[in-house]
Amino acid sequence: MRKFISMTATMLKIGFIGFGGGSALIPVIEEEVVEKDKIVSEEEFNDDVMIASITPGALPVEVATGIGRQASGLKGMAAAATAMALPGALLTVLLQAVISSAGSMVKSQINYLSIGISAFIILTLLAYSLGTVRQAVNKREGQLYSLIILGVFLLSGEKSIYQLFGLNMKPIFALSTIQVLGAAFFVILFTKGHIRCLRRSIPAVIITGCYLLCVGSAHIIPLAAKPFILALMAVLAVLGLAQSVLESPQKKAFPVKRLVTSVGFWLIFVAMFSIPAMFLTAKALRFIGMGWLSSVMSFGGGDAYLSVAQGLFVEGGVINNADFYGNVVSVANALPGSILCKILTGIAYDVGYNLNGSIIEGLFVALSGFACSVAASGAIFELVFCVYEKYESLQIFAVVKHFIRPIISGLLLTVAVSLYTSGICGQIQAGSGSNIALIITLLVLAVNLILMKLQKNGKNIHLIWKILISAGISFIGCNIL
Repeated sequence: MRKFISMTATMLKIGFIGFGGGSALIPVIEEEVVEKDKIVSEEEFNDDVMIASITPGALPVEVATGIGRQASGLKGMAAAATAMALPGALLTVLLQAVISSAGSMVKSQINYLSIGISAFIILTLLAYSLGTVRQAVNKREGQLYSLIILGVFLLSGEKSIYQLFGLNMKPIFALSTIQVLGAAFFVILFTKGHIRCLRRSIPAVIITGCYLLCVGSAHIIPLAAKPFILALMAVLAVLGLAQSVLESPQKKAFPVKRLVTSVGFWLIFVAMFSIPAMFLTAKALRFIGMGWLSSVMSFGGGDAYLSVAQGLFVEGGVINNADFYGNVVSVANALPGSILCKILTGIAYDVGYNLNGSIIEGLFVALSGFACSVAASGAIFELVFCVYEKYESLQIFAVVKHFIRPIISGLLLTVAVSLYTSGICGQIQAGSGSNIALIITLLVLAVNLILMKLQKNGKNIHLIWKILISAGISFIGCNIL
C-alpha cells in the first residue's frame, strides 16, 4: 500500500510539473520513478517507453500505465494513468469555464493572449518537422524523410495552402488525417514491413494511388469505386498482418487473460465516468466513440494529436475551427500534462457547454472525454505490450517506428498552416487583421528563436516562460495595433 500511495503521488506530481508533454516528460518520469523512488527498474522503464513510443495514444499516460501495472497491478495501472493525466485536464476545463462565463471584453483579451500561444505552437510544430529531417540526415535518410514529409503535407494541406495565399482554387486531394494514416498503414501491413520488396510494394503503390484519387476532393476516380477499393485494401492488409504473425519465430503463449482483464477494466472505467454525459445528450455515445478512435489514431506524440483531432472533430462538425484553435488548443498548450488528454477533455467540455450554456453540463461531458483519453491510451498500450511480448521480432513494429514520424511531421505542417489561417487570423476581426496577425506571428517567432539560441548557449529558460512571453507579445500587440 505504501508503494501504491507513493507511486500515485509521484505521478500526480509529474502531471503538475510536466510542461511540454510527450517525449519531454520521459526524463522527468525516469528521474522520479527509477532514480528517486525506485518504483520500477531501469530495464522495466525502458520497455514501457519503447512500447509507448510505437503505440498511438498519450505517451505519458501509457508509460504511467506500464509503471502502475508493474508496481501494483490493475489498481496501480488505473491510479498511475489517471494521476498523470488529471492535473492538465482539470486545469484545462477550469480555464475554459472561466472563459465561457466571461464577458465579451474579457473573451477578446483572452483571444489576444491565445494568438501568441498559437504562434508559439506553430514554431513548435515546425521545429518538430525540422527535427525529423535532422534525425534522418544523421541516419543518411534525409532525402527520403523530406520527400515523405513534403508529400504528406501537399496531400493533406492543399486546401490550407490555397487559403494561406488567397487562391480561389479547388483542391485535388486535401486528404484528412484518417485517409493519410489509412493509406500509410495499408502499405506497411500489406508489404509486411518489407517496403523494398517490389512484388508487394508495386501493387501497394498502385492500389494506394487509386484510393487517393478516389477519396481526394477532385474525385478523379468516381466515389462509386470507394467501397470496392476500401474492401480490397482491408482484405490485403489483414492478410499481410496474418502472414507476418505466422512467419514470426516467436513461440511464447499470448497473455490472453491479462489483455482481456485490462481492456475490460478500461471499458468499465469509461462507462462509469460517462454515465452523466449519456443522461445529458444522445450524442455522448458518438462522441465517446470518436474520442476513443482519435486516441488510438494518435501516433507521434501530443502535437500529432492536433492533426487527428482536427480531422475528426473539426472536420466532423463537433467543434468549430475558432473554438478548437482559439480556446481548446491555446489553453491546452499553456498547461502541463498530456496534450491528448487536455485537448480531448477540452473538446468534451465545449460539447457539453454548448448544449445549454451550462458549465455543469460542460463538466459532466468533459469527464467522459477525460475518461476516454485515459482508458483508450491505457487499453491500446496493454494490447501492444501483449503483442510485443509475444512477437518481439515482428518487422511491422520496426517499420511503423521508422516511418511514422515523417508522416506525422507532414500532417503537422498542415496543422501549422491551418492554425495560422484559422486560429490566428480568425481571432482578429479588424479590416487589416491579416497584416496584424502576420506581424504578431513573426514577432513571436523571432523572439522565441532568440530564446532557443540562448538555451543552446547554456541559459535555462523554462517552457512556461516562453509561453508567457509569447502570450504577452500578442496581448500588447493586439491592444496597440
